[in-house]
Amino acid sequence: MKGFTKRVITACVAVPVLIILVVLFPQADYLAFCLVIMALTALGSIEMHQLLSKDREKLLFTSYSGVLLPLAQYVQFRYFPDVELTFYTLMFLIGLTLFLEVFTGSKDGFAGTWERNSKTVLNIIYPGLFASFIIRLAFLQNAPWFILFFFLLVFSSDTFAFFFGMALGRGNKGVIKVSPNKSIAGFIGGLLVPSAFGALSAVLFPEVFAYGAARGFILGLGTAALGVVGDLIESSFKRSAEVKDSGTLIPGRGGILDSVDSIIMAAPVYVALLMMICA
Repeated sequence: MKGFTKRVITACVAVPVLIILVVLFPQADYLAFCLVIMALTALGSIEMHQLLSKDREKLLFTSYSGVLLPLAQYVQFRYFPDVELTFYTLMFLIGLTLFLEVFTGSKDGFAGTWERNSKTVLNIIYPGLFASFIIRLAFLQNAPWFILFFFLLVFSSDTFAFFFGMALGRGNKGVIKVSPNKSIAGFIGGLLVPSAFGALSAVLFPEVFAYGAARGFILGLGTAALGVVGDLIESSFKRSAEVKDSGTLIPGRGGILDSVDSIIMAAPVYVALLMMICA
């Protein structure tokens, strides 16, 4: 219960801060919100770098290189909407990684080339590339609605998965080995409630969410499902690194990645579904 109390306190702080950033600071296409996302991505990249370096393998880039992708996304949408700046930045970072290995690899006779390249590219992509899709939300029409609704879907999935698991999950845990404490009941609750919110958004606010209830249900379901996947993926990273949490920065939750794993994985599918159902 002590951990649960810390989670509640953290949520009571984080949610008002999010609302204030989005509602009260819309200047420069929600620059304040975007800067917070970039800062969290930088911290998450540092944690990911530490997880990848548990075997003392030296990665080719600094630990915060992934933040360049959310930054490129903001600059692209703000100043160069016709230039695929984010894609070019990604290609540059990957290309530079491969090029640097030509020199770095000589230190061990290129025995660690595959592992160094793979880990460095992963550190660029995760969480940076996934987090860059959150920046896109700031440039949508009715951006405050879509930003807050996205976080509502992800947070409600995590919250109701916890409560459904506590109430109904005692006999159906351990199905997914990477996270044995999670239950089938929790997974179902974490999917159904955001799906219902998705359907209700179309009914309650049709002037903003210009899609039907069925499409809203799919939006909520898809977003929640990828949020669950994101949590499981980060669990696999931690198990591989043999650590319980990615860090200790956030009370009751561990590190930054422990708190944003669902968010960053859900963001691309949320954006993609919005583009399809609102087209």
